[in-house]
Amino acid sequence: MGARLTRAGAWLVLGGSCGAALGCHSSPGVEAGDGSSESATDGGDASESSNQAPSAPTLSSPSDGASNVPVVAELCWDPAQDPNGDELGYRVWVDDVELANGETGEYGFVGTCTGPLNLLSERSYTWRARAFERDNPSVESPDSETWSFTTGWEGDAKVLFFDDFSRDLGWTVSGDADTGAWIRGTPQQVYDVDAKLAQPGDCQVGECYFTGDNPGGTLGQADVDGGSVVLTSPPFDPSAATSISVSLARFFYRSDLVPTGVSLELALLVPNPEAPDGVSVHVLEKLDGGAGAKPENLWTSVAFAGCGIELVPDTRLRITATDLVVPEAVVVEAAIDEVLVEGYPNTDVCSQGLGALCDPNNPAPACGADLLCCPKGPVYDGVYRCDYPTPELGDQPPLQPGGPLTGPLGCDAPDLTVLDWDLSVYTQLIWVDPGSCSLYEGCVDGEGWRRVLRFDTKTANIGSRDLVLGIPANHPDLYTYSPCHEHHHFDNYAAYYLLDGDDVVAAGHKQAFCLVDWEGWAWDFLGEEDRVYTCFNQGLTVGWSDTYGAHLDCQWIDVTDVPLGEYTLRMEVNLPPAGKAHSTLVERRYDNNVLEIPVTLN
Repeated sequence: MGARLTRAGAWLVLGGSCGAALGCHSSPGVEAGDGSSESATDGGDASESSNQAPSAPTLSSPSDGASNVPVVAELCWDPAQDPNGDELGYRVWVDDVELANGETGEYGFVGTCTGPLNLLSERSYTWRARAFERDNPSVESPDSETWSFTTGWEGDAKVLFFDDFSRDLGWTVSGDADTGAWIRGTPQQVYDVDAKLAQPGDCQVGECYFTGDNPGGTLGQADVDGGSVVLTSPPFDPSAATSISVSLARFFYRSDLVPTGVSLELALLVPNPEAPDGVSVHVLEKLDGGAGAKPENLWTSVAFAGCGIELVPDTRLRITATDLVVPEAVVVEAAIDEVLVEGYPNTDVCSQGLGALCDPNNPAPACGADLLCCPKGPVYDGVYRCDYPTPELGDQPPLQPGGPLTGPLGCDAPDLTVLDWDLSVYTQLIWVDPGSCSLYEGCVDGEGWRRVLRFDTKTANIGSRDLVLGIPANHPDLYTYSPCHEHHHFDNYAAYYLLDGDDVVAAGHKQAFCLVDWEGWAWDFLGEEDRVYTCFNQGLTVGWSDTYGAHLDCQWIDVTDVPLGEYTLRMEVNLPPAGKAHSTLVERRYDNNVLEIPVTLN
């Protein structure tokens, strides 16, 4: 039977007294999760010293160099041989990222296939495998050969050009400005006199192009002055497409609102022998220095349809930042990242109707009255397309998974919300060693004895479709490798705050291993065997929740220096990270991504 989703809060009293709704942990605890769960050996046993490592695995499927591999596929290898006849497990890396369970020491596969794995369309991958003895994981084979494959095309868009600026693909820098020429790299963070971000300290992902280097983070040094700085892409060929779109992440800052003389322009340069300079210029977007340039000084993902242009080879993109105001009177900075040009062989995204590119702030011209302007995911990239309204799971699930949904209509997308039922919340003393992962990763404010507020976080998908991320290599920018825990962490997913009124008195963050199916909250008869998404193939099925138990390392707020009293615990999921204008993951709504519950420290 479907479970009803509730949003009622409850008072939780923390400290020496214990109640039925509150886990009581009065004795000091030892910091969890910092020690490896791998089997340890001292190397002194003669039988172990004579133990021979297994052979390296060999390839089964897909064949090395295979193309048109399905976007949902298994990776398989032939069994390795162990000279001692020990049972073997296997570790697998895709694009040098291990397909791991997340927790230290818990890795590997018993069988000789992974999957099924969700992969990206038209993407090349490399992978390798390694065998290990299951009763002694430190005894490992050499790595296998590195194999490769490329997935086939799925969907209605084909990649014509993509650049995340991790390599130099041959962009051309030009212009007549005195300073501020485009530079590829990582900018230095600069704030203006009003504490607004004038230049970001990070790119959207990895490296990017930005205007002028600012050694030491000095405001107005090397910004755009006295003209324009121009960045022109390598050529690409859209001639096989019916229509095209251009998307990118951009940052634009100007210190004063001056409607003329300051701008950031994105344009397509289409070869045309009869036009000046041999190209027709089609402006996709032009931000000026006035109040309409919103959002200000934030990384913002945007997308545009290339409508009314001739689709011919050797088309290019041009990004121009301009400051024609008296030099030094206005500070102008810009940056771009993750440039993507897609072609649609069978779809005209410029025509009104289903599949058209649309503006969420003005959807009617593209979508009419019956369609919605919906973001496309799973990771937000600024692309919105017209689609039919779809019911969500809502708070009255069908009796069985896959049954008809009866919730409110909206875009066909996941919907994450923070559940407030059956939460474990308690305080505990923990001992933090100087070299602990919790200290290294900023989960506590100091070493020694610390008092922490532990709590569960349960994030449910109540939308209309699964959130599908697939293997971590699909979205490497979402993960950061932790050398302390020896696995990747999912970044910027959840944040925690302890509030006194509106004031933050302490904060924490979800040190996420991954985003997975953990509890079938909508159908309590579902079990572990029904899970679809795991740490090595990530996502969240409609009707399931991703649960991080209070017992896990870093699943807390350090309240060592917080006075006793009444507070509010605030949990935020998938809200815009610092410096960005939008959330990372696409959802049909974001107004249910925060849970607040009252707590008492006593």
